[in-house]
Amino acid sequence: MNCSDRYKRKAAILCVSLLVCGFVSAEDAPIAQEKKATPDPLFDHAGFDFHTYTASYDQPNRPQFHFTSREGYINDPNGLIYYDGEWHMYFQHKGQKVWGHAVSTDLVHWKQLQHAIVMHKGHCASNGQIWSGTSVIDWNNTLGKQKGDTKTIVAFFTHTQADGFHQDGAYSTDKGRTFHLMGNLVRNLGNSRGERDPKVVWDPDSKTWIMILTAGCNAVFQSIDLMNWTRCGKIEGIGGECPDLFQLPLDGDQSKKKWVITNAGARYGVGHLQKGVWCLDVGERMQGFDSGRPRGSMGYAWQTFGNGPDGRVVQIGFIQSGQRNAAAPVPHKDLPFFQQMTFPVELTLHTTPGGMRLFRYPVKEVEKLYTDTRKWDEITLATANDKAHLGGLKPDLMDMTCVFSPGKADKVTFNVRGVAVRYSQGDGKIRVKNNAGIVGESVVHAGQDKKGRIKFRVLFDRTSFEIFVNDGIAAATINCVPRNKDLSIAGPESTVINHLVIHELGSIWKQKEGK
Repeated sequence: MNCSDRYKRKAAILCVSLLVCGFVSAEDAPIAQEKKATPDPLFDHAGFDFHTYTASYDQPNRPQFHFTSREGYINDPNGLIYYDGEWHMYFQHKGQKVWGHAVSTDLVHWKQLQHAIVMHKGHCASNGQIWSGTSVIDWNNTLGKQKGDTKTIVAFFTHTQADGFHQDGAYSTDKGRTFHLMGNLVRNLGNSRGERDPKVVWDPDSKTWIMILTAGCNAVFQSIDLMNWTRCGKIEGIGGECPDLFQLPLDGDQSKKKWVITNAGARYGVGHLQKGVWCLDVGERMQGFDSGRPRGSMGYAWQTFGNGPDGRVVQIGFIQSGQRNAAAPVPHKDLPFFQQMTFPVELTLHTTPGGMRLFRYPVKEVEKLYTDTRKWDEITLATANDKAHLGGLKPDLMDMTCVFSPGKADKVTFNVRGVAVRYSQGDGKIRVKNNAGIVGESVVHAGQDKKGRIKFRVLFDRTSFEIFVNDGIAAATINCVPRNKDLSIAGPESTVINHLVIHELGSIWKQKEGK
């Protein structure tokens, strides 16, 4: 046995011993035993510095069930992919210079790993930053890089350069942990210096890979080998950053799949592909799944995970903390991290009287975090506020669902830990007052059902507030500064709370980490 083999054996024995003694959790053990591969030498290896992060996860304003980096700035989620039991979430990190990386087996508990793709010069004039992009799985070993039975994960991203951004690529043969560069794949077209945000999907009809770009071009490319890309058209009717493209069955019917396109600002359209180019279906109009027109939401850069198990389409974005010209408190100022991801939602497509609509609802795995549940049905407003109900609760982290009948009431206001949720029957809207960030109020449509009821659900974390109305046909995402732990409802006595359930949640973080 050589020195290397003895070292590996000792490391394995140590990891098993730590697991038995309780110092390493079962969830951490597989990651702790992974063989560390060597990233491409063309990378600026100074960028691989996650091992220097030592912050804990227990700051008073640290979200406890929304993902944050242990340290440092994050924004756009990138390269979201599911493979071999793991959800991979790459993300813009360190001021858009690298792709950070976290993995989860359940979409709830995240383990941050070493950064995946960092700054590099490659074949370019200068060291460029690593901006947004996408990841796919090379199922057929098109690149010829597969090792054993592990499929290759291929990432596409924007590489910034002073004379114009271009689209770069890298591949991983160790389940997305380390990457090797593929070279400059799509040159700048000359429409904009900042052409960026490649989204790559497989089109089963044309049997080609499709790439969408944004920033002044909305260009579409096709490829059969993931290396050589030919322009095939332009998408009309949607602009903005971070395009996403995915398929959903209409009303759950797998024979009626539609192609849905979205952008960073929460606009979406339901359509089809025509020779690889997305087109809006006849009779449909562009919509907004978030309170984003006018801009009343802090959620941004929404992306879906590719290759979701059982056909699941899961989406995540990030919550802006409103540092730009903010007149209100910035929730994460002077903390070791900055900004957070939204909680993952599952997307479905439904037929409504107004046309096909995208519904978004928190993934069912949130139930793993429930620590205590209170439930009441058919109670009056006065009863709802007494000590036996809301008046006796002081939740920190919360998943609350409420169904109420306003009756003749014009306005009903729900106080959720200092955030006012105000329903107005006059215009059928819910307004959420934001007390932090760059927007003051989010406005969400909230129509009544046939029995005159409205339903909404709130996920409340220490500095985030996400609301989903009527099973997710409308939503808004804001950051907030918790003022108190009080819950109450204000309105006329004729208001009836048909159903109210409050789940208190535990933290996703192992507080010993980083200490």
